[in-house]
Amino acid sequence: MSLTTATSMTFTIEGDVNVSITITEVDGALQFDVTVLDDTGSIGDLNALFFDLADDSLTEGLIITGEDVTGTQLKVDGVTKVDNYTNMNGEVVKDLGKFDGGVQFGTSGMAEDDIRSTSFTISHETAELSLADFALQDFGIRLTSVGEEGGAREDSLKLGGTASDVPDDPTGPTEAAINDIMTVDETAAFGRGDTFDFLDSGASSILANDLGDCDEPYSGVVTSMNGISVDPTSTEATPIFVQGSNGGTLMITADGSINFSATNIDGSGNPFESLNDGESMSTFFDYTLEGGSTATLEVVVNGIGDGGGGGGGGDDLLI
Repeated sequence: MSLTTATSMTFTIEGDVNVSITITEVDGALQFDVTVLDDTGSIGDLNALFFDLADDSLTEGLIITGEDVTGTQLKVDGVTKVDNYTNMNGEVVKDLGKFDGGVQFGTSGMAEDDIRSTSFTISHETAELSLADFALQDFGIRLTSVGEEGGAREDSLKLGGTASDVPDDPTGPTEAAINDIMTVDETAAFGRGDTFDFLDSGASSILANDLGDCDEPYSGVVTSMNGISVDPTSTEATPIFVQGSNGGTLMITADGSINFSATNIDGSGNPFESLNDGESMSTFFDYTLEGGSTATLEVVVNGIGDGGGGGGGGDDLLI
């Protein structure tokens, strides 16, 4: 059982007591979060974790720190114990071989501590570590005080298993397009001195609220609108024009700047001119970012007057 992402991976060492291990990349080091699960009816006191490395040459320079860490051992294919109460000799070592490293937690029983969950960090004196250094490597877990919660807990366990692999590719786009709303009236037209319209948020671009890597503001361009490609070099002087799902025309440039006309792009007139005061109608435009993330611009068109026509004639579409 495993779950992986580009910067962390979680896997479970299974047995009479299951133990979950999550490894996360943090600034060239790796944070290990180890949890004794309570899904088998038994629990245990976490005494030690043992591991192998994909690159044995990294073993000597490892630095292991953590609040519950009380001892470590490092030796390529030579570690079976950290202290006498944490030895892994027996079936696990017979099946997996000796480990490259071991980390001891707390004390030898639950009289002084009963560790069910702990975190520690592995870094290196000269190298940056990554998930690949531990992917598909053997792990061992030493538990004492094993038994039912509230019971005698007089058993102990030695568990062995293998870490999950690192995914070949990130899962999904690293950017996020976010929906926008713009409100206009039924007489909206191009060429009135308001070269570009503003969204209800006050932004002048549909890209203003979109996100890039690490939730930073998106710094790319619009690549298409309603399936029509947008020239990545397009500017105020060279926009493209797209008709909405319910009519009206949007003028857009690669940087997300927009302007709306209530008149259809084909010159067939204004589909919103019959709206009365208090009535509104929406038309929609779907846009795509460079990495493939999509969002929708909703243009809400409000009626003016009694719906008898309102200055949205076909001659205001300046293309």
